[in-house]
Amino acid sequence: MTRWAEWLGINRATLAVLVVVGGLGLSEELWRNFLAIYLNVRTGDVVRAVGYMGVYAFFVNLAEGCGYILGGTFAHHLGARAALAISAAPMALGFALLLATREPWAIVIGALLLTNWEPLSVPATFDVVGSEVPHNRRTIAFAVQSIQKRLPKVIGPLIGGFVFAVGYWVNLTLAIGVLVLSIVAQIVLLRRMKPKPDPRPIPAREVLRRIPPDLKSLLTAEIFLRWGDWFVRDFAALYVVAVLGHSAAEYGALASITAMTALITYIPVGKMVDRASSPKPFIGVTFFLFALFPFALVLLPNALVLVFVLNGLREIGEPARKAAITAGMPPEIRARAVGLYWGLRSLFFCPAPLAAWWLWEHFGPQAAFLTGGTIGMLGTLWFMLRVRLRPAA
Repeated sequence: MTRWAEWLGINRATLAVLVVVGGLGLSEELWRNFLAIYLNVRTGDVVRAVGYMGVYAFFVNLAEGCGYILGGTFAHHLGARAALAISAAPMALGFALLLATREPWAIVIGALLLTNWEPLSVPATFDVVGSEVPHNRRTIAFAVQSIQKRLPKVIGPLIGGFVFAVGYWVNLTLAIGVLVLSIVAQIVLLRRMKPKPDPRPIPAREVLRRIPPDLKSLLTAEIFLRWGDWFVRDFAALYVVAVLGHSAAEYGALASITAMTALITYIPVGKMVDRASSPKPFIGVTFFLFALFPFALVLLPNALVLVFVLNGLREIGEPARKAAITAGMPPEIRARAVGLYWGLRSLFFCPAPLAAWWLWEHFGPQAAFLTGGTIGMLGTLWFMLRVRLRPAA
């Protein structure tokens, strides 16, 4: 077991991260895939539901942008242990609001709080891997974290799809139960982690200046790519159920197929990247498949299983991208730099869902998806032509 743990980049610190990623992720995935469907049921109008989801996604990205920056600050000044503990607080507040009312606007606000656990935790996870895991194990460590993040995306939609048919409150109660168990597990495991706070104030401008040029180019490419991705991400469920006529349980199965496909790739590809001369080809495949998904959703409505398998394959280069960012950031400001990187990315593309809503309302869902795919392809082209990355190891 010790040899396997070392081979996978697992130690006590990274195990605590896995608990955060898995537990809070499952609590979120039990309901998030069905939020748009529930809003459609509450409003009785798919266009109004798209509008709620557009506003929701805009504020998700805005809140995430601020959350990433705050998460980097917490991890830098308080240490990874405190930052991981703080990340569960917004989810608890969100569930409290969802329990209090069924009004659509309140559901959107509660959902915003529920999703903000991840941006608060990401800088801390990067700092843990960067400081506790050897260079030649970082990609595989991120691959294991990605598996732990995707397992809830396999289990959650399957359970949530059937529970949703029983009742919204059953779905919500189950998610709250998972959150409570995750918090208890964190309390036990986080005692084993030693905080590594740094009280020195570092201005955001200084942090941005010290991010390497290659990673700034990667950030630009990612902004394009994520702009395109958010034209379809939270609207795919509505498209499959309200437009193509499938059930919530069928969509849950498709979402699980995406996550399962990604799971299969993480370990073998992670090891390949650790041995490769450059992570760029793997990340390039990820960029291309991200941009391809909206096109496939429009052009292959009768082959949705294939479409969602392709959507899962787009995760091939995600551990490589994270390892390359970890390797490129100066160690003394890694948490702050990662938080700023992710925060700027979210803030720049937060208007994308509103643009998608406008396109859907005036020209239909296909126009929104095809526009998103085109923007994603521009980001892929920028990455291939402008980004140079050194080996993640």
